[in-house]
Order: sequence, then C-alpha cells, then structure tokens
Amino acid sequence: MLDRVDVVGAGLIGGSLALRLASLGRSVRVVDPDPETRARARAAGLVVADDVAPEADLVVIATPLDTLAETMAHVAASAPAAIVIDVGSVKQPAARAAASAGLGGRHVGAHPMAGTEHTGFEHADAELLVGATWAVARGGGTEETARVVDWLTTDLEATVVLLGAAEHDRAVALVSHAPHALAHALLATAEAAAQPTVAGLLAAGSFRDGTRVAGRNAARTFNMLSENAGALGPVLDEVIAELAALRADLANPEALRARLDRAAATDDVVRRPDPDFAACSSLTDAVEAAVRESQAVVVRRRGGALEVARVPAIS
Repeated sequence: MLDRVDVVGAGLIGGSLALRLASLGRSVRVVDPDPETRARARAAGLVVADDVAPEADLVVIATPLDTLAETMAHVAASAPAAIVIDVGSVKQPAARAAASAGLGGRHVGAHPMAGTEHTGFEHADAELLVGATWAVARGGGTEETARVVDWLTTDLEATVVLLGAAEHDRAVALVSHAPHALAHALLATAEAAAQPTVAGLLAAGSFRDGTRVAGRNAARTFNMLSENAGALGPVLDEVIAELAALRADLANPEALRARLDRAAATDDVVRRPDPDFAACSSLTDAVEAAVRESQAVVVRRRGGALEVARVPAIS
C-alpha cells in the first residue's frame, strides 16, 4: 500500500482526496501556496506542509494544467523515490511533462471522472471521489501502475479504466470537454437574447443542467479545452454537423422523429455501459494486458475481490 501520500494542490479534487485519506486514518499531507487554502485545510484537520516530503510513497499533483510541467519538475527532484500521479483532465500533455521532468516509469497519469461546477478547498468533500470512475493512462511502469490501481480501488472504491493517453483524450473530448463547450455556447446564446431576464425566469431543469459548468471558472475551462484542442476539434465538428442536420429536420417532422428515435435507441450504450467482468487474480497481469492489447481494461473490486473487463477502444 502507498502509505505516505502528499497532495500538491488542495482545490476541489486535491482537497477532496486529502479529506478522504484523512478520514481513513492514512498519512496524508497537503502542499498549497495559497494562504487561504492552507488555513482552510488546517481548519479541516489536515496536515499542511511547505513542500513535498523526500520520503513520500506517492505524490498526487492536483494543480491547474498550466502549472503541471513546472510542478512535475519540482516534485521529481524533491521526492526522488515517490510514485507521482497527476489528476489533470488531459493525459497526453501530462505524459510529455512527466518525460521532460525525468519521471519515467514513476509517473502514472490519472483522471477522476467526478467533480462539480465549483472550485476551491471550501467545496472539497471527503465523499466526492468515493466510488467514482478513474481513468489511468498506461505508459508508466507496470508495477507502479498496478500499485496506483490497487490504491484507487481500495481507498477510493474506484472503478479504474486503464487506457492509452491519446484514447483517454479522445474519450473525454466527447463526454466531458464538448459538454463544457456546449454549456458555454448555450449560456452565451441565452445571455445575448433580447429578454434574458424573462428567459432566466422561465429556465428550468434542462437549462440548469445543460449550463451547470458554464461561467464558473473560465481559467479551468480554458486550460482543459485548449490543452485538448487536437481531440476536441473533430468532436465539435461532429456535434455541429449533428445540430445542423437537426436544424434542417425541423422542417420535416418525420425526419426529426426518426433522428430523435435513433438517439433514444442507443441511449444505454453511453449512459449505462455494462462490461462483462470476470475474476482477476493479478493486477500486474491486468496492467500488462492493457499495454499489450488494443482494448481498454476496466478494474474494480466487489466484496474485496478484484474483477476485470475488457472493452473496445474508442473509434
């Protein structure tokens, strides 16, 4: 087990992770340059440090994407034996930053598919990441990756999807970053309307849910969209084409109904995936399979026992 954990960046994700580990009685420290964040973390009962410990087993980097490379270089030198994971939402730039920092197999790219529209330690919650799905990018050392997966499935009760960094970035462009872009576009359209106050009074659940992440933290959204522009651009092209087709179908009720029916018929494919899990006797074997095969490997625990499933790569 990874017993001594330092979390660099005590915002929503880093703070939630630190609170969860502390609630389990784990040895965890947070490192954050912001005085207010440090004070909030101390008030919550967390140990706050000025820098990462050289003897740390695991360092979790939860800083903004635009500071990731600099932070990785510092952590690589300050904690020379630690496994280092980042929780950024784009994994190819993280892998390049880790290589530049000389982390080699010590770096394991991870991404929790959980969060809220809020930022900052004041919104951190020890339960936020519990039971969430985590992406783990293959490319780090096999043993290091297996230890991280073991830690995630144990302390965070996570379901872990092992996949390539490029595949991860394509997937999150589709299910995370494009929704952020669409939320901003919809909010901007509504705000530019002739009667935005009336529109606001009439806005209900679909508008609220569809724009929840818009207008909250422009810097965070800029980082994720710009860092993943290569994967996000083609997805937005496809969404724009789909919207254009739907726009044309407004004049043809039969075509419109058929288009909506087709989407409804495939609803379960994305919203409720159901991989075929089987018993897993070795995490190391599961990680090696993820590297060897052109399929994502999903790992979870049920009743303390490891289970694994293989799913096709995203096209």
